[in-house]
Amino acid sequence: MYYDIKVGSVTNAQRGHRILKQNAVKSSVIRIFKPSGVEGCGYALRVMSQDKSRATELLRKNGVRIIGDDK
Repeated sequence: MYYDIKVGSVTNAQRGHRILKQNAVKSSVIRIFKPSGVEGCGYALRVMSQDKSRATELLRKNGVRIIGDDK
């Protein structure tokens, strides 16, 4: 099962992907189709569900703004 961490911009998604990769957390940058206004440009990082807590902690610790999440 996957977990999507919404970051809003492609820049934050790429930065977050790099941070997670450096910390051995597999992720991919995905585009959210038809994002709502609060979702920015509509980008997210997809991680495995078991990595959810570690990924969000690493992103927040490194200053990547998280704007939401989805299962």
